[in-house]
Amino acid sequence: MSEDMVVLPGERCRKAREAMGWTPAEAAKRMHLSQTYLLALEADDYERLPEATFVKGYLKNYARLLGLPADEVANTFQQMVNEDAFNKPLELPSMPLKRGLLSRPWVWIVLVLLVVVIGLLAWPEGREDAAVVEESTQQEPLASQASDDEAAELTDSVDDRSGAEADQVFPEGSEEMLPVDEPVEPAQPEPEAEVGTVAPSMLADNGLDRLILAFSANCWVQITDASGRTLRQGEQQAGASLQLDGQAPFNVTLGNAGAVSDIHLNGEAVTLPTDSPGKVVRITLP
Repeated sequence: MSEDMVVLPGERCRKAREAMGWTPAEAAKRMHLSQTYLLALEADDYERLPEATFVKGYLKNYARLLGLPADEVANTFQQMVNEDAFNKPLELPSMPLKRGLLSRPWVWIVLVLLVVVIGLLAWPEGREDAAVVEESTQQEPLASQASDDEAAELTDSVDDRSGAEADQVFPEGSEEMLPVDEPVEPAQPEPEAEVGTVAPSMLADNGLDRLILAFSANCWVQITDASGRTLRQGEQQAGASLQLDGQAPFNVTLGNAGAVSDIHLNGEAVTLPTDSPGKVVRITLP
């Protein structure tokens, strides 16, 4: 195909729109896109638009709305910018594994020396404790016998005193007045304090930060963490959710702000600066 025969994707969409009798404002409303972005697409003025990935998605959705072959229009744009990154799988760099302390020989040597020192220090104290226990065991029968005798004497004195008091309080021929127990109200249980908790699934257990996103419509995303790792890049389907662990702050790019229904960072909700459909949002969390 020669350059004279090539029809730019934006121009092709514009001609199709005009053939259907739609105004730019009406087409932008159907696309859920700003009229400025729509006119830039039809003019093939890609410098006024976001990254090439977003432009390709807009052209594909616009061609599908106009009844054009969406894949053909998108492939024409891809050939123009000469980018092959759309069909390549995302390769995430692997994090180096840290050696644990127990894998080092000197740690085991230090542990063995500590066990030996503790055993030597505890040995004399153990013998003295055993002697004290034996002596206390021999004295226990004598103390028990003495306490039994004292208890018997105390019981006799209490019986004599109670008998004398009974004669004084209740003389012969009088009726005994028994005390009446007053009703005691049951103690009211104290209300338990409500303590706010965060679901364990919303927090990372490896010392990293956890970012969770939910989508109500199709949306292209690109998310990187503080180390520069790209955690996710590509289009997310409606009803999908992402759970990403990394080092905050996260750099988040959303191709369709209205498609994001929920964002949580370490269990706390995050509010986007705008929720307009088709609006590109770039934020840093936190």
